[in-house]
Amino acid sequence: MIGGNTSGNSPIPAEKLPECWNQEERMSALFSPFRSKSANPQDWISKYKFWNNLIYEYLKHTMQCSFSIIDLNEAFKRKGCTPLCLVTVIEELLRNNEIIQETDFFKEPCETWTAWSIDIFVKKPISWSFSKVKNYIIGGKTNSVEVNYIHLRIVRELGDVILSIVEVKKDKVLFPISEIIEYCKSNTKKQISENAVKLTLEWLKQRKKVVFKKSSNPNSELLVKICVQIANEITEVEEGMYKLTQQENELMKEIELLEQEKLNIINEAKLYLGKELRQMAKAELRRKMELEKTIEKRAQTLANLRVLINNIKDAHSNSAVLSAYKTGSDILKKIGQNGLTEFGVRDVMDDINEVLDENKDINSVLSETLNNTDSDTELERELAELLDEDNADDFTVIPDSNPDLEKLKQRLQDLRMEDLVSPSKDVTALPSVPSNKEKALKKPECL
Repeated sequence: MIGGNTSGNSPIPAEKLPECWNQEERMSALFSPFRSKSANPQDWISKYKFWNNLIYEYLKHTMQCSFSIIDLNEAFKRKGCTPLCLVTVIEELLRNNEIIQETDFFKEPCETWTAWSIDIFVKKPISWSFSKVKNYIIGGKTNSVEVNYIHLRIVRELGDVILSIVEVKKDKVLFPISEIIEYCKSNTKKQISENAVKLTLEWLKQRKKVVFKKSSNPNSELLVKICVQIANEITEVEEGMYKLTQQENELMKEIELLEQEKLNIINEAKLYLGKELRQMAKAELRRKMELEKTIEKRAQTLANLRVLINNIKDAHSNSAVLSAYKTGSDILKKIGQNGLTEFGVRDVMDDINEVLDENKDINSVLSETLNNTDSDTELERELAELLDEDNADDFTVIPDSNPDLEKLKQRLQDLRMEDLVSPSKDVTALPSVPSNKEKALKKPECL
């Protein structure tokens, strides 16, 4: 149920209110009953859209899924006046399948979500229309202001918030409903009621996104299994892991409290020593020693519990791997049954090798040099001529008018000729070539 308007004349924050909220003439028309739609269709549609959007914004601001006309009248009361058109708005919302009655919402879920949707959104509007015509004939009221309705858009948005808990806490499968409520509050930064969360969980259950399980212990909370795809029934393994995890958390909290108590005892012992009450200090220290033994036992129990949890996780992982292996084995067997045999594979490989060899021969033929002898001969001749010209240029002797240089060249030539004529002659008998120093000291003969 929605609470009353606690913010004066503003049911929602001022920035979300329509601009005409403070316009007296316009709001007077919007608060009045609807006129005939055929008389002024555009005005009728505009008025309906105003209230449709305002109802949605209010429910979203308060994060409420369930409401009644009485709740809306109280929420939208303005200067002592309540809107007189909400009955028509609710009728149109029902016709457009944006809301449903709470009694239909909590009916036994059908086998599938599609079947539930057809029953709610197809069959129910037809029967509702028949009931409406009947009420017109008899003169009864179309809708009771005390009937509760569920706004499906708000439910869907809150449902997305609840499903996101699976991505945030990937290591968990089961959640107590109190943890889901706190998660929704922290995620939306709003005070979401437990009733809104339960309504949304019921809607998710009808969509097969969540599964409930109540423990045999009357003091235990309702466990909720949440799955983005299809949620199967809660297994004993999942419930057992949840209990082990809860016990682990409780042990951790207990050890923290014991450690804090130990620190308090040490401080008390110090106070007694400061007052020279040694016996009292000893008594506190004895209590500390006993407490340390208890802490050690709890710590060992916690370690054993964690080992057990890890072993269970490993076993679950190994089971999943084994299941994957089995699936792969079945697939391979099915492929083998479809004609995949050793001899068939060998035939295919031989065919592939034959095709590869043929392709290799084709590539070899395509890569051969084309026979163009005349062209190559002409190119070789031109290259030889170019080389001869380069050599002639390199060995061209530049005339020199220096007579000493000519005499020196002549002497060197005579020496080479003599060496060629008498190869057996001792090398030491050859005339020595003057050194650079001697050349510098010796004057030219022409002078």
